[in-house]
Amino acid sequence: MQEGVDALKKALESDDIEAVKSAQADLTTRSQKIGEALYAQQGDGAAGAAGAAGADASAEGASGSADEDVVDAEVVDDEDNK
Repeated sequence: MQEGVDALKKALESDDIEAVKSAQADLTTRSQKIGEALYAQQGDGAAGAAGAAGADASAEGASGSADEDVVDAEVVDDEDNK
């Protein structure tokens, strides 16, 4: 991983845009492989829990966007009228 970071830093010092893009793509690929390895180590239990949490969040967002429960109101401060 460190060699990918070093390659990107070296590419950034030059004016070669293609070298920067290539080094960045290589670093991204390396990072994704690390993420995949970490995800695989977590096992199915953690993945199932994360999926359930995501489903709850999307269901909450869907019901929260219904316009039929919206009430238009005005706040009145009674102390000013006395």
